[in-house]
Amino acid sequence: MKSNKKNFYRPLLKSLADDIVGLMETNEGRLLALEMLEEIPADIKNDVLEGLSSFYNPQMVYFFSLLKWEYGKEYEAICDRALTKYRLAGLDVDYKQPVMGRFYKAFASLSRHTGRMTLDMAWETGKDKLYVECFFLTFSSDGIHSFFIVNEISISQYEKDRGLFSDMIELSYKEGCFLLCEAYKLNVRYMTRPALGKFLYQKYLDDDTDFPPAHTNNVLRKVCARLSPRQLGNSFFHALRYQDYNYILSILYNEQPYHSLLLHQLNNSILPGTIIMEGQVEEVRASVDFAEITAFSTTLQEREVYHNEYIMRLVRDTTGSWCIRHLENTTSIRLDADSSLNPFNMQVYCRVYEIIDIDDLFDVLDQLDDIREVEELPYGLHMRLTCFEDDFNHGISFMTGVIADLVINADEFVVISQDIETLDELHCLFMENNTFALVQRGEYEINLISAYNYLSGQYANFEDILLNEDTEVSDFVFEDGMRFITARYLIKDRAKVMARLAEIKSLQIDLQGELQVYYELEDEPNQPGLFAEYILGSSWVTVSAFGEKDINLIRRNFERDMYDALEFDGLELREDGIFAILSLDVKRQYPQLESALKDLYLNKWYHSNLPTLRGMSPLEACQTEEGKRLLWTLFKRIKQKEKKRHINGDRRRIGLKEYLRKVEFEKENQP
Repeated sequence: MKSNKKNFYRPLLKSLADDIVGLMETNEGRLLALEMLEEIPADIKNDVLEGLSSFYNPQMVYFFSLLKWEYGKEYEAICDRALTKYRLAGLDVDYKQPVMGRFYKAFASLSRHTGRMTLDMAWETGKDKLYVECFFLTFSSDGIHSFFIVNEISISQYEKDRGLFSDMIELSYKEGCFLLCEAYKLNVRYMTRPALGKFLYQKYLDDDTDFPPAHTNNVLRKVCARLSPRQLGNSFFHALRYQDYNYILSILYNEQPYHSLLLHQLNNSILPGTIIMEGQVEEVRASVDFAEITAFSTTLQEREVYHNEYIMRLVRDTTGSWCIRHLENTTSIRLDADSSLNPFNMQVYCRVYEIIDIDDLFDVLDQLDDIREVEELPYGLHMRLTCFEDDFNHGISFMTGVIADLVINADEFVVISQDIETLDELHCLFMENNTFALVQRGEYEINLISAYNYLSGQYANFEDILLNEDTEVSDFVFEDGMRFITARYLIKDRAKVMARLAEIKSLQIDLQGELQVYYELEDEPNQPGLFAEYILGSSWVTVSAFGEKDINLIRRNFERDMYDALEFDGLELREDGIFAILSLDVKRQYPQLESALKDLYLNKWYHSNLPTLRGMSPLEACQTEEGKRLLWTLFKRIKQKEKKRHINGDRRRIGLKEYLRKVEFEKENQP
């Protein structure tokens, strides 16, 4: 059987190697070869590459050199082994990265203010021909979003094409490099993979231009459209939402003392960790050179919703463009859960489908007008149907002006709308002409915060997140108020990841199947509490902690200087929490582990500030009458959940009696 398996795979590998050899002649072909590699499942990709290294051909030498240029540390060990084999076989392995002629021109779209833009870098190749590298840049987590090549286009045709677009502007080589580097730094910041083709555009990243702040602002303004005061104010909120701080700095008045004062006002207006839910200019009063606008925003901070009102004063700069000279947050009010201004009170309708044929689905979506891509999700795409143009005459909001949100998430398709009639109309479109692209799986009415959580792309399945919610405690998966959040990463450099884990003061256990689990502990009174859990697999690692505050802190520490070693792969809530690893085999291997994890969990719970206790920890709640009442309400909810689980045949690792014993034990041992 073993011999048959080798004979079966060898022809497949040879066919793939032949395809790769045929693609190595041109840059377009090399990009296609990388795309083919990306389609190979991650769990067998290394084995496939090892197998490909057994085919001796100069073009295969170039292919493995290409992988080193493109992926760096991720496949360095495999590529080095392959190149060593080729060198010993007498093949030349000294290849250089391709350089295309002499730089000609760069053009960019006047859309930097939207957080998205296109950029062309054209090179002369002789005989009146150009080689053009084309980029789509986003100034959010996607960074360098996409890249393609236009080859052998005549200079006259290129100039004619560019002349047809009034929203394109010519840039210098240095300015083009600056914009590319600015986008790439966001890939680094968010640990996302940039577009394929880095082996070609690395030359621009190596030529990162350190412009002084004033020149940086001039370049950014150069690639923005002329905006009215209303549009500029709305673009400010858009940039805040996506943390596009370089753009924000570029639209601030740049003369002292206004600039320093503006930075102070900005820091006071938007606190770190704030999420902008809505933001819009309400009223504009303007003359030729001065304008005053009033605006509002709805923000989310530490699970509290705030309504903010602002006054902005604008002036024209020396180029005639508007910029912000004064920013004042005049009002900031915390909104109650039942406030009419609280956007989370809004109910929306959702219809969930299973995707049968993704190509047919896209054919149907192409029939919709005013549909646009909002962002790519870890396993899909978020699209939106709107009833007005995305020109910043309207502000940013979650649902205002939105007909429907359409989400492709792995094998499910979800439509979200405020209007049930809209869902019905779209359903008719999807089902007409006997289209079998979708099968309906469910229809739900949920609150806006649940929809927002799903649209963030953090969760793998609609029903897993939304249907597990208790209507009384909509923010939590666990009835005790604890939320175990997991960040998942793909490993590029295993040695560096293991070195980082070795730095962590933790307990370590080895599981079957090459899994290693690390527990980082924090010192609490009497006994330690669990701060974080790390699980290391063969090609992935997860980092988990309780609540947003801890997971954000843990991620910052873990990701520090690790961009070349990790690729962020999304967040999820783990219902089984730290007990998910406790299979029968693990419990036999470590008989004391379950008891130890319970102690760690209960101690963490006892000292954690829980929204269900109005921000108090169980320790603090025991000290007041109000706290005791809330604590007993929490215990009642735990008891109700226990009964439901018993009826369904499920079992929670920690029961009500264990929570009660923890509280009583701590009270008895208080000094």
